[in-house]
Amino acid sequence: MSDKFSFSNLDELQRWHQGIKQANRNNIFCHCRTCGYEWIDSTFDVICLKCSSNNVESISSWQFPDD
Repeated sequence: MSDKFSFSNLDELQRWHQGIKQANRNNIFCHCRTCGYEWIDSTFDVICLKCSSNNVESISSWQFPDD
């Protein structure tokens, strides 16, 4: 697999970005660094549902391997 992406035009690049945004929707793994609570959300800008801390790590779930 190449380390570089090749798009023939700006429209292709925009479609690729939209695909990434769609993959992120409802697939954000959140981990509270304060209390350890974990949940799935649809945004990166969250506060902990359990302790209300804003010290939350958010990672796109699609980035985790399936195996």
